[in-house]
Amino acid sequence: MKFLPFLVLVLAGAALTTQSAVNSQLRGGLHSVMWAVLASYLVGTLAAALVLVSTQTSLPALAEVNGIRWYQWTGGALGMVYIAAITFSLQRVGAASLFALVVTGQLLTALLFDQMGLLGLVRSPLTLSRLAGALLLVAGAYLLNRK
Repeated sequence: MKFLPFLVLVLAGAALTTQSAVNSQLRGGLHSVMWAVLASYLVGTLAAALVLVSTQTSLPALAEVNGIRWYQWTGGALGMVYIAAITFSLQRVGAASLFALVVTGQLLTALLFDQMGLLGLVRSPLTLSRLAGALLLVAGAYLLNRK
């Protein structure tokens, strides 16, 4: 059963790459990054609503909603920035370079969040092996971007 989370994450990565290519084509058809982003979010919103309705998931209680901190609502805006950046950049740099750079940014941010225990994460100190892994990823991103 340990294998399942790894498989789910690999499939999520494949979905991100596919989503990026589809959104890039949508941008071309709509002649606008932001219209493509809006269309992507609208379809995603409808898909999430369909899942909620089909699974008969109840609404959160008002007390739960009132207890949410302001920054916990920013995920959608951060996702919009991500999707807009990907939709804008994919045709310019190619899929492999794009995702090497995205994953590098994700990993460096994750190392900082882990080191400092930001946003409720359990602190995980930066070790030599974690630093080496990050440097190898940065080197890989550099090599993928060399022409």
